[in-house]
Amino acid sequence: MTSGTSSAPATRSGQNGLAVASLITGIVGIVFALLFAVIGLALGVVAVALGAVARRNGTRSGQATAGLVTGAVAIVVAVVNMVIAYNVLT
Repeated sequence: MTSGTSSAPATRSGQNGLAVASLITGIVGIVFALLFAVIGLALGVVAVALGAVARRNGTRSGQATAGLVTGAVAIVVAVVNMVIAYNVLT
């Protein structure tokens, strides 16, 4: 006896995968920018790129904008951290 329901997981129609990836990458980038500036810089660049693509392809969701902002913050924090480390170590 089959019930006729699908076993595939339901997806939310309001979420954009690139926007979510951008937001998560930006948040992780900020954390790594404080600890390891080079990794934080790379993650910030990836977050900005993913956020820009998400905003261009999909709707202008808040998650895509937040991904752009957190990516930019990660880049700024990483660069400031590199400058401070250079000045302290030389």
